Amino acid sequence: MGKSILIIFVILQVNLVFCQEKLTYKDCVNLAVKNNLSIKSASISEKIAVYKLRTNVGQLLPVINGYSEKKYSWGREIDPTTNGFVDKNLIAYTGNISGLYTLFSGFYNLKAIKSAKQEVEINKAFQQKIQNEITIELSQKFIEILYIQELIIANKEQILGSEKQLEFAKLKFDSGVISESEVFKIQSQKASEELILLTNQNQLTTNNIDLKQLLNIPLERDIELIKPAFLVSEKSKLEANEYEITKKAVAINPSYSMSKWIENKAKTEIALARSAKMPILNLKYTYGSNFSDSDPYTTYNDQINKNLVSVLKLSLIVPIFNQFETTFKIKQNKLSFEQAKLETKMEENRLSKVILQAINDTKAANKKQETATIAFEFAKKSYEADLLKYELGKINSNDFNFTKSNYKNAQVELINSKYELLFNTGLLNFYLGEDFSM
Repeated sequence: MGKSILIIFVILQVNLVFCQEKLTYKDCVNLAVKNNLSIKSASISEKIAVYKLRTNVGQLLPVINGYSEKKYSWGREIDPTTNGFVDKNLIAYTGNISGLYTLFSGFYNLKAIKSAKQEVEINKAFQQKIQNEITIELSQKFIEILYIQELIIANKEQILGSEKQLEFAKLKFDSGVISESEVFKIQSQKASEELILLTNQNQLTTNNIDLKQLLNIPLERDIELIKPAFLVSEKSKLEANEYEITKKAVAINPSYSMSKWIENKAKTEIALARSAKMPILNLKYTYGSNFSDSDPYTTYNDQINKNLVSVLKLSLIVPIFNQFETTFKIKQNKLSFEQAKLETKMEENRLSKVILQAINDTKAANKKQETATIAFEFAKKSYEADLLKYELGKINSNDFNFTKSNYKNAQVELINSKYELLFNTGLLNFYLGEDFSM
């Protein structure tokens, strides 16, 4: 019975391992684009803008309405077929179809269509802006998770080394070679390393939750991130004129494009407000007839044919005074246009600063990785040499722990520089219109 339970337990553990879903960075991006709530919301906003555009295009078509009425009356009433008064119960039917077409309205409909098209472009740029922001945030979380995972591996190696050091120290203490305080120092150091490990594990859990929420997948879904290949930064981009790079990146950024479309729309709104000063010319056509039972000697068809009416109306509405509403609306829209131009310039300045920072960060990350690699190599050699000296009793635990601390810090710095270079290189390429690839 015991063996059966053990076999079942092993099978379950194996299944859990194989059920873990492995995701590359590209898989995560595809999931985010498909599932992220902010991206879905932006997509709906774009669809709403498209329907508003179609509504404005529809305003170019005539309005056609059908009208039908059946009337019961008692007492003195006007007979619709004769327009005379009758003093009896009356049943009357009236029906017509009418069409209204605006011949001229100061080009209001055309300008409204232009404004609606610009609104569609604003929403397209906004959706791309949200998608870009989610991509950058996703990249940060993806890299941070991999970084913390490597830190945890390094933490465990350090704890394992401290355990061996502690065992060795206890043997020395039992032999009377060192004092008990030396053992306490190593125990304290091991406890500190275990605390760091616990902190990193908690950070890993938090970042995994953040990543799953970005992907909009269940929190209980078990995923494993596949580590990307570490590529060297493209030197040609870093050696190019940084201001030219910045200018190019700003021009294609969806946030800047959105600001420009908002500015263009604000300019269109001025023309839209001005159209209210223009006259409106309408053409209306009505065709209909009526029937009543007041004349029993005239058939239904004869009454319908006799009472047929066909009316063509041409009306002109000239705006004269509307409490200065149009005048103030034009001035308000002019100010909105000036404000939009300022906001476009502010967005251009903000993006320029962000992109220049990304260029400088990438340059710094290249240098940092080079120095961190050299520092780690020497720290490792120093650690290995001092470990041998410590085991031979040539140095005490204080000297060895100092060397070990330097080695640990150099290892953390190397891991950090590696992922920092990966992120900054990907971010710079992303700003220049390429995919954020890893």
